[in-house]
Amino acid sequence: MNNIEQQLSQIPQFRYIHQHLLTSAQPSAEQLAQIKAYGVDTVINLGLSNEEPVLPHQDQHCANLGLNYLHIPIHWDCPADEQCLLVLDLVHALVQNKIVWVHCPDNRRVSSLMYLYQQFAMAIELPDAQEFLHHIWEPNATWTGLIHAMTLQLQGRKATQELEQSLQQIEPDHTGQ
Repeated sequence: MNNIEQQLSQIPQFRYIHQHLLTSAQPSAEQLAQIKAYGVDTVINLGLSNEEPVLPHQDQHCANLGLNYLHIPIHWDCPADEQCLLVLDLVHALVQNKIVWVHCPDNRRVSSLMYLYQQFAMAIELPDAQEFLHHIWEPNATWTGLIHAMTLQLQGRKATQELEQSLQQIEPDHTGQ
């Protein structure tokens, strides 16, 4: 582990998902500079601006460092499926050729979404994804419900994609032979 990786590992609840995706609790301004030095292109914040800990003017800090900054606040007590699916789709698209850092105040929101991301985007087995999630926290009833609802949506999406792929492989014979 090099010096910058060691510094990043000191950010509260830091997690390495894969070479293009890292997560944590709220980083400080100094830690954002380390995140940029590591090669991160985009920071996604899922916390609300009135939650603690918060970095005031995080958008300005990121802009000054040359980091793309996306703020998609997800309510703790009432997370919306649509927002969470948006985050998962956005992360999946961005990590194809960028390094992305996703955070929230304590990494509980993010770890819940990464639990799903690991299963559906990375094909990680359920026990391994659960271990990763439970290292951060044991989801409460609200977030367990969200995870179950999103799992059903993601399973449906995956089944539809697989069906479309199999139908594309079938070449229709229009000659009647």
